Amino acid sequence: MLKTGATAPKALRLDQGPAAVRTLFTDVAPAADYFVEARVRAMPGPPGQLYLLGRHVDASHWLGAGLQMSDASPTVQIDIVRQQDAKLGRLKQVKRTIPSAGRFLTVRFEMIGEALSVYLNGEKLTTATVPGSAIPGALGVYSSGKGFELDAIRVGDPTHQPMRIAPAVAASSFQAQAGDPPSTLAISAFNGDGVTPAPFTVRSSNPAVASASVRGSGIVVTPKKPGSASLIVASVADPGVQSIIDAHIAPAFAPPAAYRIDLDGAISPPARAEAVQPDTLLRLRFDQPPRLGSTGSVRIYRQADHKLVDIIRPGAEVAAIGYPGQDQMRYVRRAPISIDGNSATVRPHANRLAYNGAYYVVIEPGVFGNATIKGAPFAGVGRAAGWTFRTRASAPAGTLLSVDDDGPADFRTVQGALNHAMRYAGQATPVTIAVHNGRYDEMLFIRGKDKLTIKGESRDGVLIHNGNNDGYNPGSGVSQAAQSPSLTGGRALLLVETSDLLTLDTLTLKNTTLRSDQVAGQAETVYFNNDSGRLIARNASFFSEQDTIQVKGYSWFYRTLIEGNVDFIWGANRAALFEESELRSVGDSANPSSGGYVVQARTVSALEPGFVFLNSALTHGPGPGPLANKIAPGATYLARSPGTKATWDNVAYINCKMGEHIAPVGWAGKGVQPDATREATREATREATREPAPNPARATAHSGWRESGSMDLDGKPLDLSHRAGGVILSAQEAAALSSRAAVFSGFDGGRGWRPEAEQAGP
Repeated sequence: MLKTGATAPKALRLDQGPAAVRTLFTDVAPAADYFVEARVRAMPGPPGQLYLLGRHVDASHWLGAGLQMSDASPTVQIDIVRQQDAKLGRLKQVKRTIPSAGRFLTVRFEMIGEALSVYLNGEKLTTATVPGSAIPGALGVYSSGKGFELDAIRVGDPTHQPMRIAPAVAASSFQAQAGDPPSTLAISAFNGDGVTPAPFTVRSSNPAVASASVRGSGIVVTPKKPGSASLIVASVADPGVQSIIDAHIAPAFAPPAAYRIDLDGAISPPARAEAVQPDTLLRLRFDQPPRLGSTGSVRIYRQADHKLVDIIRPGAEVAAIGYPGQDQMRYVRRAPISIDGNSATVRPHANRLAYNGAYYVVIEPGVFGNATIKGAPFAGVGRAAGWTFRTRASAPAGTLLSVDDDGPADFRTVQGALNHAMRYAGQATPVTIAVHNGRYDEMLFIRGKDKLTIKGESRDGVLIHNGNNDGYNPGSGVSQAAQSPSLTGGRALLLVETSDLLTLDTLTLKNTTLRSDQVAGQAETVYFNNDSGRLIARNASFFSEQDTIQVKGYSWFYRTLIEGNVDFIWGANRAALFEESELRSVGDSANPSSGGYVVQARTVSALEPGFVFLNSALTHGPGPGPLANKIAPGATYLARSPGTKATWDNVAYINCKMGEHIAPVGWAGKGVQPDATREATREATREATREPAPNPARATAHSGWRESGSMDLDGKPLDLSHRAGGVILSAQEAAALSSRAAVFSGFDGGRGWRPEAEQAGP
């Protein structure tokens, strides 16, 4: 650990210049685990990088995290990097659009074991795991191009967290319109123990635009007139510990007062609709694709007293997924207003509309532009337009809930039904959510609800989709309390926590992220995060490019289709059985030469079965996106290793058919292939490193990479003489992995689990 009393310089000024390690903290003893933190301000000049260094062995070998900045762009790129053999490569990157000109940004680089994390202004952005990196080394600073000022440089033991003052769930900006009601913003203010509240103050740089005051554990912001203001939230004990919230106040809300427009057939719910679901979406159909503006808002009012109940603005926001009063919710970035062809969808904030309520909708002219409805130029929707509706009289009763995106049902959204089930049904009460055919664009969250079935009307007719990814919502995902400083909702379409016996039946989940379009390609459709829980997927399809399925605990995929190209089945699981399923490798939209990897196992115990594929087919097809990249013969590997010693590469293919895209060697073991795919997908080092050795390095019948009875797609036995890195099982050895009862025999302390193919529910 870090030597007690170690110090670093309090401030530095680095002039612009070529890439170099500018300084090492010679007074800090080398260590493996520590953090280094600094307030960083870029000086005017060319584009540049600044990385705080750790584990610096020599000029050719070090780790770092920090910023890439340009005067020409409001976007700041935050990187975790590695210098390996004098070649600098990126392990992770996240982009944020934040004001940075002339402003200090607080960067923290944290190293604990093989996990490297970077924070910006108190928000934990992303983490990279680098096998074998937990070695002592020096700390320092690297920069290139632009000049930088560093202030309040601190070094310490990462287990001793500093005082944190930050907007809760990373709400580092505030948008409103002049004259809007005051808003309360939660502040996460805790001492280093993470428990004791830290008193704080707030001041506005321009109180004539937006004033602010402390109220309880938050601040109250009152928008006054158009303009910008910085809200500085600072610790009472140490005013140097602070966060800045950027307040942008637009002109006052100005609806079209007497403007009338024929909305018949152009809006949903229709004008004067009855029995509308409280989780309804607002939809408008234009004559042509509208342009989404950057100003104005959509507002919903209660008819009885004209009380404002919701404001929806263009642009990204932080949203909570879950129900009111839930112990922890999923917080994610999302855009509440979206355009798809000629249609616009406005997503009201969850839990704003009540049962048996009457409402009306008003839209400012600036929200949508360059479009017409029924030939008339769109100039907003005023109260006179008559877009009113009344919600259902009461919530549904019983344990069968229905969802339809445009027809009669209990809910309009899948999450609306999930919220009801989690809130009102007992944890162990079986509940089925019947989803009618339709397209459902949403991120989903399930926590603490057992025996839940989501069953679609048809496999191809029910499409739940979203373009969430690691560049937008970093990390696998975990729920959090409302006062948490960071944003941890994660990149998955569906996040499941502390739930047992979840069934996904007869539907399709698709993460629409294209790796070629995104800073980070990791984008799960499902993250099942319960080490002791059970997941069932039947007659279902799952699409993404990278990390399609991530599972912990126990899971059974029966007659499913799973599509992807990079580690598209993975996780720290115990036993996952893929039975009579299709594993479709598709071309990589970001790397045409890559065939990818099917599995990356991180099984938590050497003797757990891990990932078992039984009587399944490994096929290939064109990749997503306009290029539709194809996979060359022999370019895809059955599995590769994360290179860790704390988890096991337990993967078995039993009686599976395999296409010609599977490499003759099968497994991407140590030294098999230059790591070109890893460079393009996990943003790792750019040098041609080779895949790490699996754990165990030598497979046995009970652990490691295993295979038996492999065939080509016509059912003819494959020649396995070129396989390397795994073991070929005998028929007797394979029998131990050839049934559900065998694969799941370790569940519940050896009591076992035998899921049935024809059972109606979990």
